[in-house]
Order: sequence, then structure tokens, then C-alpha cells
Amino acid sequence: MKKNQIALLFLTLIVMLAVWYIKSPLSESGNDQTVNSNEDVIIGSTRLEAILTLREQVLNERESEVANLDAIIASADTSVLEKETAISQKKNISNLTEKEVLLETQIMNMGYEDAFVHSSSLGVEVIVVSDLEDEDVVLEIIQEVMNSFENTVNVVVNFRSASDLSKS
Repeated sequence: MKKNQIALLFLTLIVMLAVWYIKSPLSESGNDQTVNSNEDVIIGSTRLEAILTLREQVLNERESEVANLDAIIASADTSVLEKETAISQKKNISNLTEKEVLLETQIMNMGYEDAFVHSSSLGVEVIVVSDLEDEDVVLEIIQEVMNSFENTVNVVVNFRSASDLSKS
């Protein structure tokens, strides 16, 4: 082996060990997740059951759309143009879901307990799990939605408490 190949191999090994060291649970006390006594919190996750249910409903609807598009793509009776359109629609569905989950994560990184983002033909609905409403945060979320979802006209941001979500 050449010296460059050996150096690259060792560099890769060092990076892999560094990642393993950072991600490994060496100190048990530092990585313990506290489980809230609230029944809506799933063990090992901070996502509320109500939000997970909403996300699952959206994913199930989209999976059914994707299955229909797959049938169009697999059919021998459809034209090439129809198949290209179906493939494009599948990519759009995937991108849409990715943007929603990314925005949910950004909102949770702002310090909120949980969030739900759903984009449809009517606009984008955002549910932020918090007892307090903050107008500045609403404007920031609307700006993020406008940046993420092109051609979005209607954006609705609702603040709901965890107890309100568990009741509905």
C-alpha cells in the first residue's frame, strides 16, 4: 500500500473512533432520559402520543397515495408521460414529508415540548405544544414555513397545551 492510502485508512479509523466515542453511553448518569409521569409521553421519546397519532395519520394517507402512484408506474397500460408524472409526484410527497419533519425538529429545538407540521393544498398548519404563546415565535415559524414551502399562502400556527392535545 502507498503511504497516502495508509494515511487515509488511519484517518478514517480515527474519525470512526471519534464518532463512536461521542455517541457511546460512557457515563450512564449523563445520558439518562427522565420519563415524565404524564401518560402522553412515550418512554424513550419526548414526542406526545397525540402528535405521533397526527403524524401517523398523515403518513398513512401519503403511503396510500404512493401505493396508487406505484400502481401507475408499474402498469404496462400507462404512458411514459404518466409514469414520469407519477414519479415526480412521489418525489414531491417525499420532499414534503421531509420538510415537515425538519420544521417540527426546528420548532422543538427552539425549546418547545413538541410540534406538528402538516402541509396540504389549503396551506400549512403548525401546532406548537406549549402553554404560552409568543408572537415573536409565531412570526419566526411563519417565516420558516414560507422559506421551506414554496407558494404557501395560508399558514396557521396554533399553540396547544399537552393536556389539550391529550383530550382531543
